[in-house]
Amino acid sequence: MAITGSYPKALQLGKIISRYRTGKANEEILQKAIEREEEKFFKLVNSIGVKYSSDGLFRWDDVVDVTFSYIEGAEKGDLMRFFDNNFYYRRPIIKKKIKPNSNEFLKYIKDDQRLLDKLGIKVGLSVVILGPLSYHNLSENKVYDSLELLSDYANVVNSVVKSIGNQVKILEIHEPSISDKLVKKDILERLPSIYDEMLKGVNIPSLLLTYFELNTSRLEYLFKLPVTYYGIDVAENKNKLGIIYRYFNGKKVFLGVINTRNTRMDSISSMRLILRKAKDKGAEEILVGNPGPMDFIPEVVAKRKLSLLSKLR
Repeated sequence: MAITGSYPKALQLGKIISRYRTGKANEEILQKAIEREEEKFFKLVNSIGVKYSSDGLFRWDDVVDVTFSYIEGAEKGDLMRFFDNNFYYRRPIIKKKIKPNSNEFLKYIKDDQRLLDKLGIKVGLSVVILGPLSYHNLSENKVYDSLELLSDYANVVNSVVKSIGNQVKILEIHEPSISDKLVKKDILERLPSIYDEMLKGVNIPSLLLTYFELNTSRLEYLFKLPVTYYGIDVAENKNKLGIIYRYFNGKKVFLGVINTRNTRMDSISSMRLILRKAKDKGAEEILVGNPGPMDFIPEVVAKRKLSLLSKLR
């Protein structure tokens, strides 16, 4: 099992973040509040028995916001809608050539690992990054042509991940833009080589997440990417599984079997059926978990949904 991306922020943490941004709370107060939430989250993760987990992304507003901690050369722009959700992100505005800045990123990862060690929790920590295609699509680019930005971003991520070294156990790549109908064919065809650049010399497994509705015409491009695990948002694509299963033979896959965009509880029997079908279709290895961000549901619901995964062990 793997728990990915962001976990809902408790109301109290949201208040402290707001106070910090208005100068009414200092850095120490903020970091202690984040550590309290991470401790609760890691204990939940441990109780489920997962193999890999993010840190819940409590320090950041969303997965796009994370990029500002490992990239120099982009500024925060206007609020933009995050795909077809009632959720918004700050668009990165690229005004000069981007370059890596792993200092802040590495500090937080070390803090996360120290907390896990203190709690005696052995879960494999993931490092969360936005995929190159999604960074390209979700940014306002004032410097590069398209392919040049993809390549530079891939090299930035490569440098940052290698600088982290053995601090993490898996690279978690969020690439929801793979289904964007406006992405041109020449970019899709170039994407495997971009991923080769990004993952060259990276000695940890990679988990590619493609949450939300999947454009099945992109499956051939998706399954050509040189990653370890191919992630599918099963909850949003149940009516397309017959087509998706065809690509599973001999592949390691991640199945996002719980729905993180509504509060309705998911069916254990349906999850088990999906797992059996994936095995029958020749999947070499299967991870299960949440398909993407959990910011769309309340914390109490997210906790209940994640707890369902323990019944799949």
